[in-house]
Amino acid sequence: MGDIMLNQERVCEMTRLAIFDQGEGRECRPMIQYFRKDYIARELLKSFITGTVAFFVCVAALGLYHLEELMEQINILDIPKLAVRGILIYMACMAVYLSITYAVYHIRYTKGRQKVKKYYLHLKRVNRLYREEEQM
Repeated sequence: MGDIMLNQERVCEMTRLAIFDQGEGRECRPMIQYFRKDYIARELLKSFITGTVAFFVCVAALGLYHLEELMEQINILDIPKLAVRGILIYMACMAVYLSITYAVYHIRYTKGRQKVKKYYLHLKRVNRLYREEEQM
């Protein structure tokens, strides 16, 4: 009777592990592979690249939208002042975007690590059940 209980408990634990592996486990793999600062740095780098591309795409789209006005005022535009303003706007946008990225991935990493810890607790329980079964 005790042997059947151990088998059922072990099967339940193994089912939990398999469900985690198929679902949340895939999302949590980076939390196992990287330290917190490395994981966040990787995500910040990706966000920096995508944010920069998105900013310049928006600038190009705005430039094309206002192309006629720009052509009319090309001689009176203060290009250095416009460039400085553009750089400041870029820096402000990136500061906000990267701050949000940092916060989001810091939270994701923390929650993912908690899920991984629960996974390892279930894994230890399965190992304990195997040892108990072998001793019987």
